[in-house]
Amino acid sequence: MDITKYDLTLDIDFKNLNYTGKETISVTGQGEKFYLNSVGLDVTSVKVGGKSIPFTLNPKEQTLETDYRVNGNSSVEVAFSAKVGNVLQGLYVANYKEGHMLTTQFESTGARRAFPCIDHPRYKAVFSLKLNIDNELEAISNMPVHDEAVQTNGRKIVTFQETPRMSTYLLYIGVGKFDHMEKKLGKIKGILTAPKDHLLSTDFPLTEAGGAINYFEDYYGIDFALPKVHLISVPEFGAGAMENWGAITFREVVLLVNENTSAMIKQTISEVIAHELAHQWFGDLVTMEWWNDLWLNESFATFMAHKAINSMHPDWHFFGKFLITETSGAFSGDSLHNTHPIDADVKSPDDIAQIFDEISYGKGASILRMIEGYVGEKNFRDGIRKYLQDNKYGNAKGSDLWSSIENVSGMPVSKVMESWIKKKGYPILNVKRDGNKLHIAQERFMLDGKPDGSKWPVPLTVLTANGIKSVLMENEEMVLESEGFIKLNAGETGFYRVLYSPELVSGINSNPGKLSYLDAWGMVNDYSAFLKAGKINLDQYLESIRPFTKLDEYVVAQELSGQFFTLSLIMPENKKLIPVAKEFYRHHLSRLGDKKPGEDENDGVLRGTMALNLAMIDKKYAEELAPKIDSFFKVDPDVRQAVAVAYAGARNDFKKLYRLFEESKTDEDRIKIISGMSWLNGKENFKDLLSLIEKDRVKKQDSLRVYMGVSMNPGQRENMFSEMTGAIKTVEKYFEGTGYTGMMLEAMIPYLGIGRKEEMRKYLETVREDSFSKGINKGLEVLEIYTRLVTSGQ
Repeated sequence: MDITKYDLTLDIDFKNLNYTGKETISVTGQGEKFYLNSVGLDVTSVKVGGKSIPFTLNPKEQTLETDYRVNGNSSVEVAFSAKVGNVLQGLYVANYKEGHMLTTQFESTGARRAFPCIDHPRYKAVFSLKLNIDNELEAISNMPVHDEAVQTNGRKIVTFQETPRMSTYLLYIGVGKFDHMEKKLGKIKGILTAPKDHLLSTDFPLTEAGGAINYFEDYYGIDFALPKVHLISVPEFGAGAMENWGAITFREVVLLVNENTSAMIKQTISEVIAHELAHQWFGDLVTMEWWNDLWLNESFATFMAHKAINSMHPDWHFFGKFLITETSGAFSGDSLHNTHPIDADVKSPDDIAQIFDEISYGKGASILRMIEGYVGEKNFRDGIRKYLQDNKYGNAKGSDLWSSIENVSGMPVSKVMESWIKKKGYPILNVKRDGNKLHIAQERFMLDGKPDGSKWPVPLTVLTANGIKSVLMENEEMVLESEGFIKLNAGETGFYRVLYSPELVSGINSNPGKLSYLDAWGMVNDYSAFLKAGKINLDQYLESIRPFTKLDEYVVAQELSGQFFTLSLIMPENKKLIPVAKEFYRHHLSRLGDKKPGEDENDGVLRGTMALNLAMIDKKYAEELAPKIDSFFKVDPDVRQAVAVAYAGARNDFKKLYRLFEESKTDEDRIKIISGMSWLNGKENFKDLLSLIEKDRVKKQDSLRVYMGVSMNPGQRENMFSEMTGAIKTVEKYFEGTGYTGMMLEAMIPYLGIGRKEEMRKYLETVREDSFSKGINKGLEVLEIYTRLVTSGQ
């Protein structure tokens, strides 16, 4: 059975938040029973040829089932009604101070919450959409408006142009009062949209969108498929952004740019826009057959977004950011027993929701970068072009992509990729010199230090005095010539770690300034992992990174800043670690000084990071920075979060921070102040902060920031541990049908459980549910590692 078209009409009561719907579904089949997916909808009738047919609803399977068998072409009419949801899935209400809008989030299984459909990525169809709404409202969908017919009852019917064939999860419906900004982006119209009076932005997002579209049209060799693209700011939104074809939705903080936007958020906005636009080809035009290939959608968009931004803004060193934000997180998650293969086995909606993680995004993108380094940029690009041309407006599997790249390059891509995507984990290469030979042996890298015998075909890039040499390591051990050797994994293109013998480490560390910033990042990132895995102790770690701590290179300094911050949260009283961390932060803050006109944007980002992390661990610095709170909205936007945290630590004053929160005009500033509030201490401040969630003063999506932020604060961990059940209930309510509860617990457990490991374990067994069980397991495994680190670091 296949669906060819949905003719869908919704009659929406915007004020009372409900709607009725009717749809005519064009279907073709060869005797299969007709069924649809449906959740929370009141289906009143199902008709074929004008005659009602019996149906039953199966809530467990989320299906509407009939005995009607589809032979040839047929049309099925369905009538239904529903309430507009207040969870961040399906068709839901998104509130803001002056009112609300209606919006949708259908990935991965949210379309069935809005209208009956076959909610499966392989069932692509044309959508013909009509919305019956109040005259004063506007409607937005994937395609431009075809017609608006004003009725005599103060209503109008908005009819949209038909979409191309696409999956249900890509349909978008938005209704409300909006402001718009338009700009021509090559051949298409770009439209920046926000709720009325909330379009507080320059045209920067549209400019970035235009640059990304130009890059992708050239790279893919295929023009953007639709006549327009909306970039829509949604006031309450669970995902960071969503690639609805031609109508992309974003949280306000990752879309709108104004004088209060920090350099860090500006760069993030560029990357998120490019990521969602990359999907317009890779995901929308060509879609995975099933969610086990979700990683292909997300990892490819992640990788391509960084390529686009690196081309558009070479001074940002964006592949350094890729290593910090994507590869590093994937390295950490994939060195746990509770990881999963890139190509994960998914059956239920809960399974799907729990694989939107660092493996599907970061590891997948890192593996693509490794393959590009192996086959060469031109072969990689030409393979992508072939894949998209062969499968446009259809569905494909990961193996189709490997075949395309293999056919173009003539290299064994399928053999290499199948091993990397079907297997959990990644290797560590143990390297030692023996005369004029390098001996390399691989084993699986595990943070608990217990490898399992796995091995991989590893595309090695060897940095030598004469350039870079590529070779495929197919066995457990390998021997190379050592003449002119500098290091393995040139440019950190490979997804593996390298542990060198002391002799080789000494040679590499003797002049770290000669390494590229990517290679230097790889060295210090590996040292941190080896510390957590027990391969080196804290003294050895501090000695190993010492040559890198004074390097001015942004990517290396940012990496070390994050390492010191995490270790300081785990061991806040450690007398070896904390003085070194404070010295590191103060050195770089002194070097950077105050913001200067025309300075490198990365300097602004780094200044903000250094100030924030130092304010969290150094009471003296917090006292120095706290007085800037009186001119908070005039402070450099990159430093505002540090000022809020410093004020919280130095003054412990909830009321002043709350006044600033209420005065803030942008989500970015509100989020910075929420971060500051998380570093207040005391039971009363803790209760006041949680009351902001209970009273809906904090946006639904930002409740996660509160819970995770407080968990990092050593002074509030006792209070947060006692409120974990409330946090779980709140996030389950707001983010029903997503993996956010598991993600929150994974982040909270390693910090809240320090010093109470068994108590935490016993508590979690009383609240465990299938929908977030994987997050609990990962959190407990990391807690075990952190506990060992605390003990060994004393």
